[in-house]
Amino acid sequence: MKKIVILLFLLSCLIPTTLIKAVSFGIGAYGGTEIPVVQDDQAQGTTFGFHARVKIIPVIVLEPNINFTNFGDPTFAEFTSDLQGSKVTSYGVDATFGAPFADAGLNLYGIFGAGFYNIKRDQTFQDETKLGWSGGLGLALAFTTQIALDARSKLNVIPSDNGGSKKSLSLIGGLNFYFGK
Repeated sequence: MKKIVILLFLLSCLIPTTLIKAVSFGIGAYGGTEIPVVQDDQAQGTTFGFHARVKIIPVIVLEPNINFTNFGDPTFAEFTSDLQGSKVTSYGVDATFGAPFADAGLNLYGIFGAGFYNIKRDQTFQDETKLGWSGGLGLALAFTTQIALDARSKLNVIPSDNGGSKKSLSLIGGLNFYFGK
């Protein structure tokens, strides 16, 4: 019994070191434009955000992220309006699949994610948080295994209570830094 306890203790001391060496991760920052899709109450706006990148297996990477979007004020042909665009803060996790983690060269990958979207419009006192999802494609151009330019497009869908949804297309570009390949 004493030998088993000692063996389990030694194994538990080795596991964290092994896991730390096995984990590959990166960080990134990005910005771009947010285009409403079939939304009359918004105009094109800006978006920026930050993500971490954690390799699960060579072709699947999880990206915990936070994004900040400011939609533009809508314009209506029929009448004038002082309606302001929404501000959306989202946080969630995306999974990228199809391209090796931090490989030099040009890599194409798919994206699927889910997260919480907080929609605020100060003018109408709108402040609600909804669970939504996103999907898209990305392209990374890595000059080395530590630095990559990243461009992606994502469709963001935020379901609403009345059965509809708020949709937008993110066109973003950024820079990723990798540690521990």
